Amino acid sequence: MRLTHRFMLLCTLTAFGCGGPDDEPRPVDELTGEVLLDLAATYDMHRLLEDADLTGGSTITSAQVQQFLLQKGSYLAGYKDPAWANQTAATLIVDRSRAHGISPLYMLARIQIESGLIQSGTSTNLSKATGCGCPDSGGCNTSYAGFGNQVECGAAKIRNYLKDLDAGRPTVSGWKVGVTKQTLDPCTVTPATKATAALYTYTPWVGAYASQCGKTTVGGSSLVTAVFTRYRSEYNWGSGCVLQGEIKAKYDAVNGPALLGACQAGELATPDTVGRYNHFERGSIYWTPATGARVVMGSIRVKWEQLGWERSVLGYPTTDELTTPDTVGRYNHFEQGSIYWTPETGAHEVHHLIREKWAALGWEKSPLGYPTTDEMTTPDTVGRYNHFQTGSIYWTPTTGAHEVRGLIRDKWAALGWEKSTLGYPVSDEYAVTGGRESEFQKGFLTWSSSTNSVSMRLK
Repeated sequence: MRLTHRFMLLCTLTAFGCGGPDDEPRPVDELTGEVLLDLAATYDMHRLLEDADLTGGSTITSAQVQQFLLQKGSYLAGYKDPAWANQTAATLIVDRSRAHGISPLYMLARIQIESGLIQSGTSTNLSKATGCGCPDSGGCNTSYAGFGNQVECGAAKIRNYLKDLDAGRPTVSGWKVGVTKQTLDPCTVTPATKATAALYTYTPWVGAYASQCGKTTVGGSSLVTAVFTRYRSEYNWGSGCVLQGEIKAKYDAVNGPALLGACQAGELATPDTVGRYNHFERGSIYWTPATGARVVMGSIRVKWEQLGWERSVLGYPTTDELTTPDTVGRYNHFEQGSIYWTPETGAHEVHHLIREKWAALGWEKSPLGYPTTDEMTTPDTVGRYNHFQTGSIYWTPTTGAHEVRGLIRDKWAALGWEKSTLGYPVSDEYAVTGGRESEFQKGFLTWSSSTNSVSMRLK
């Protein structure tokens, strides 16, 4: 669908000020010539909207939408469509969205990015209000012309995409949850929600407002998220987000309004159907019968999301986010691992036998410090490893997990790591007369305290 962004032209209509004549010009959408929104790129291109964002909003009324249009100074606040029995724009937005089980709030965002009608006092864009039937290649299908027809078409199209996705099929253009596909930016995207797959079917661009990728001169589907999020916060739409059960109890116990902020979507089932969750402004609460309700937030939540949420190697959280004993970092434990974060190292996961070894050594208070990488496969594909601040832990099925650090690690690295003559470590570092030593598959590296150097001897 066509990408038009007229709402960015008038700075007084946005939450963002206009710069002076010496400021750098804002980027212009190369498809439409419109100035793009001045907004930091903060959205995840794999998870633009939750399913409940796209299909919720059942409590939104025509009166609320009408008031919102008046608040925005919209041309639509005074518009009635003669082709739809002179129904008001607000009524059409709510009724046609509801008829297809689509959120009116999503429809407001869609109308804005396609035609600018929500924040413009004048318009010639009624015939392409939602961009439905208006491909990027140019021209619009006249059978969809007119405001009411556009809203009906836009809602019906999104619902049809969701029907395919609900049935386990890809959409008409091949988008599906968990399936990697190229956008037109191009970006490599793996949708994490049906709503995200549906958005890319409607507009196959990531655009300028995603954190990982996206063409900076195109608004794209990430702009839908930006406008949807802003509209949701700019008006009191009522209590469409319900907290209940153990998730509500956890939210209350941690002073949720202060810690996590407002609820962003009603309680939902996780894609693996085992758990339940609510997303909030600054984090999430996930619950399963086995783990209970746990808080995940900030950079740790971002890392868990990147890994695949509960379907990742880590599984579900088993603790809230906690402060490390040395007070430097933060962490969550999960069913099969942990994510640790510090301002210096960022957030990294450690799991299975490497995590067990790190725990046995003393976690972050061990000689290794905090992890500086996630668990990785070795170049020879035989083993796995994590690097830490002052060392590493390497694992293979035959050698187990062992730490190597300091000057001994530096020497092993200089020799070629596991591809060197020595192979993998088969012991942790241990004390010997006059120094320290590590044993490897085919030899030893020994550090001398008197010379502060490392020597090698083969078996």
